[in-house]
Amino acid sequence: MVNMQTNIKAVKRTAAAMLSAMLLALSMPAVPADAASNGFYVSGTSIKDANGNDFVMRGVNIAHAWYSSYTSTSIKGAADNGANTVRVVVADGKKWSKTSKSDLQNIVNECKKNDLVCILEVHDATGSDNTSDLNAAVNYWIENKSVLQGNEKYVILNIANEWYGSWNGYSWAEGNKSAVKSIRNAGINNMIMVDCAGWGQYPDSIKDYGKSVFNADSKKNTVFSIHMYEYAGGNSSTVKKNIDNALGIGVPVVIGEFGGQHTNGDVDEATIMSYCTQKNVGYLGWSWKGNGSDLSYLDIANDWSGTSLTSWGNTLINGSNGIKKTSKKCSVFTGSSSSSSSSSNSSSSGNASSSSSSSSSSSGDPYVSLFWGQSSAGAWGQPVSVMTTKNGGSFDAANIKKNGYFYVEYTNSNRNQIELILQSWSGGSGWAKVQAYEFGSANGHSYAKFSYNDCVNAFGTSNFSSYLDQIHVGCMKNTTTVYSVCYCYPN
Repeated sequence: MVNMQTNIKAVKRTAAAMLSAMLLALSMPAVPADAASNGFYVSGTSIKDANGNDFVMRGVNIAHAWYSSYTSTSIKGAADNGANTVRVVVADGKKWSKTSKSDLQNIVNECKKNDLVCILEVHDATGSDNTSDLNAAVNYWIENKSVLQGNEKYVILNIANEWYGSWNGYSWAEGNKSAVKSIRNAGINNMIMVDCAGWGQYPDSIKDYGKSVFNADSKKNTVFSIHMYEYAGGNSSTVKKNIDNALGIGVPVVIGEFGGQHTNGDVDEATIMSYCTQKNVGYLGWSWKGNGSDLSYLDIANDWSGTSLTSWGNTLINGSNGIKKTSKKCSVFTGSSSSSSSSSNSSSSGNASSSSSSSSSSSGDPYVSLFWGQSSAGAWGQPVSVMTTKNGGSFDAANIKKNGYFYVEYTNSNRNQIELILQSWSGGSGWAKVQAYEFGSANGHSYAKFSYNDCVNAFGTSNFSSYLDQIHVGCMKNTTTVYSVCYCYPN
């Protein structure tokens, strides 16, 4: 079994050495979320659980396909070390012994027993450019869909590990669009995860073509994964650029694999963990235990139960931005919100229906509502993101009229650490930040107002109905909880 693991990583090493330089391209637009029933769903760049709460993955990869006798011990060990998620390697039979349906069900049961979200991935297609290998993974999931159905609250489907080894975003997208459609047509409604091209290390495939893959999903419930080793995660600027570019399409991204070093260079694991914490992006370390002798530095634990950690494992688990300090258990296991909650007035994506007047504004001005409820985020996060109607969202940007203002009611220990962000992929400013012109108190909370003129100046145009795609409330420091967002018209 050790030789099998060594071989697959050795192939990855050989291919990675031949990778060409990445080409820059335009970012792709975001699209509105279409929540899957009774399970995880996409809301802007956030992953929401079945209770409508934000879920940020913190966890490890477990190599079930090669070490099946240690899977239960490994899952419990990951949970004992603070993980809220495990990504589990299974096999469809093309390269390794096929993981049976009963085995698959046992993995899911063990994860649920230990309050862990379970990501299942077929590893046989790793590095392949052949659609036949991707289709084999798809057929495996369709064959075993009874394990997935009914477990949408607990299981995320990572179709195929690192399918498409070449750095070719178009072909990667075409294959995955077909795969996503086949999975949905088979009646599988779980959130889908897709690894980027280039053995998981070519994130520009997400930036350039991720929207087309997302749009191919009838549930609009696909997220993307970057595997950050020496190419995608070799230094701080590369890490930040790749995460920002992926999030720029308006869909969640996860760091599905990373380590402290890799075959052809160092990995900036400190920046990966700190920037993921800053941006509310999930991360999953590779891998719990069982890497071959030449890659043993990637082992997180010295023993299957995780009572002794390696140097890499200690960084991942106990570091300042490590799992123990940043992991929050998914609320489907706790029955309460781990980071945010929505009131009965608000939709699961954080958008409220429009209304014409309310006392919510401290001045009593009539308004149109963008959000009503309760949603939280940490420093540099966005507790509320609202899509405009031109993209299928709830807010008509034609309501932004001269002399009006945006009004945000919130709590933050330092009330001036809040900003309004106007986002465009249609011709306006890509990420226009607007500062508040007035702060005050109302309804036991703080409020901030953002003027029409300041919005125009930051966005670069007053034609919001044509160019404004999404609106965010951003917090610069501390944790911010937002209770309402509206556009007000002075009496």
